[in-house]
Amino acid sequence: MGTVEWSVRPARPDDLQSLSDLKLEVLRPEFERLAIWDPPRHRARFEREFTAHETRVVEGGRRLLGCIALHPEADTTWLRHFYLAEEARGRGIGTALLSEAIASVAPGSITLDVLTGSRAVSLYERAGFVEIGRDPVDTVMRRA
Repeated sequence: MGTVEWSVRPARPDDLQSLSDLKLEVLRPEFERLAIWDPPRHRARFEREFTAHETRVVEGGRRLLGCIALHPEADTTWLRHFYLAEEARGRGIGTALLSEAIASVAPGSITLDVLTGSRAVSLYERAGFVEIGRDPVDTVMRRA
């Protein structure tokens, strides 16, 4: 497979549907592995949490390849909705996005939840995140 050309831009409110579709496409295997595949529930959560001005969108050609969002709260910033399409994985895009996100938050902690057992855990560990909690579905990680 060749190089994936990609760029990052701020999200727009009209990205909501496409990003929600991308979430279901990207995370379906993980949701099925955990026996929690419920498209209406997953879509509703994304729609409830999506805030365009907190979200960055990754594009390749004319296709949305992923997104990442930073949601500030009182004592931490939550990293949310970090998804990459299969063709964008393993090419340094996720690492670049995560590094940019971390740099934009400093100083302060960043907290995220990732599906328990996901291969994304190793990306977060390499970036300095440590597990602070876990249940059968979600692992919560934090970077101080």
